[in-house]
Amino acid sequence: MKIFVIDVETTGLDPKEHGVVEIAFRELFGFNGCSPATVAFVNPGRPIGFEAMGVHHIIETDVSGAPSLDEVVSAWFPPGSLTHAAFAAHNAPFDRSFLPMLADQAAWIDTYRCARHLFPDAPSFANCSLFYFLGFERPIGVTPHEAGFDTFVTAQILAKMLAMRGFDELVELSTKPVVLKKVGFGKHFGQLWTNVPFDYLQWAARQDFDADVKFTVNTEMERRRETRS
Repeated sequence: MKIFVIDVETTGLDPKEHGVVEIAFRELFGFNGCSPATVAFVNPGRPIGFEAMGVHHIIETDVSGAPSLDEVVSAWFPPGSLTHAAFAAHNAPFDRSFLPMLADQAAWIDTYRCARHLFPDAPSFANCSLFYFLGFERPIGVTPHEAGFDTFVTAQILAKMLAMRGFDELVELSTKPVVLKKVGFGKHFGQLWTNVPFDYLQWAARQDFDADVKFTVNTEMERRRETRS
C-alpha cells in the first residue's frame, strides 16, 4: 500500500468559487520517513486575492504560466496508478474538495480528525502545533504555509499515528465522530462536558450542532443514564 501525503494551497476556502495555486505530495515510507516533496504551482484560472497571498505568499507571477490542476494531477497520478494507494491530508475534506479527480480514487486518512481521537489532550489540532506537541524538532530549510512544508509535517504526524494504530483503523477514525472533552461555545465554554448540567445536555441535543458536538452530547447523556440505572 502506497500512502501519498498531499496538500493544496488555494485562492480561498470554497472550491466552487476558488482554485488551487500550489499542490504537493510526498510518499510515506512506513515509519522510516518520506520521499522529498513533489511540488508544482497551478494556474487557478482566477485572481488569487490579497488575503490568500498573505497566507501562503504565492502571487500572480508565480502561477501565470503554470499548468492547470488537471494537467498536474494527471501527470502525477495517471489512470491505474492508484489501485493500491491511499491519500492522507490534514483536514482532508478541504484538500479532497479541491481535488475531485482524486476524491474517490483511493481511501483517505484525515490526520486532523485522527488526532482528535488519538491525542485528545493536545492544546491545538493545527498541523504545526501537533508537530511540536508530539515532540518533533523544527525542520531545516523549509518554510511554513507552503504545500511542500505542510506535507512534511503531516507525514511525520501520520507516521506516528501508524505506529499506534493500523491503516484501516485510521481510515475509519477519519470519518468517525469525536467525543469532545470541553465545551467550545456558550455559557459553559471551556468546561468539561462531563461536568455540565444534564438540562444543558438536553438543550444541546435539540440544537443543530456539528456531528462531533451531537455525538459528545448523546454519549454523555447515555453515560449518565447508565450510571443512574
